[in-house]
Amino acid sequence: MYENQPDLVRELFRSGQLSEHLDGKVQQALALVEKLVKERRMSSDEAYEVATAIILAPADGPAASDDPPTPLSVEEQRMIRHSL
Repeated sequence: MYENQPDLVRELFRSGQLSEHLDGKVQQALALVEKLVKERRMSSDEAYEVATAIILAPADGPAASDDPPTPLSVEEQRMIRHSL
């Protein structure tokens, strides 16, 4: 999210909602893992890879576009990580 959605990260961090947002993303990913294991009979490792690629860290996000957003600075990232 630091690279793909830096403005959203800043806003959620400033409003105190970043942890809640990230927890929701993790819950979505875990639900997808469970579904893929049950319905598509994937291994847990394969399902985690798919969930990560779809929900947690999509490779085709805005950072991969021709006009990517400016990512959060290392200092901003460090400050956010230490507060979580």
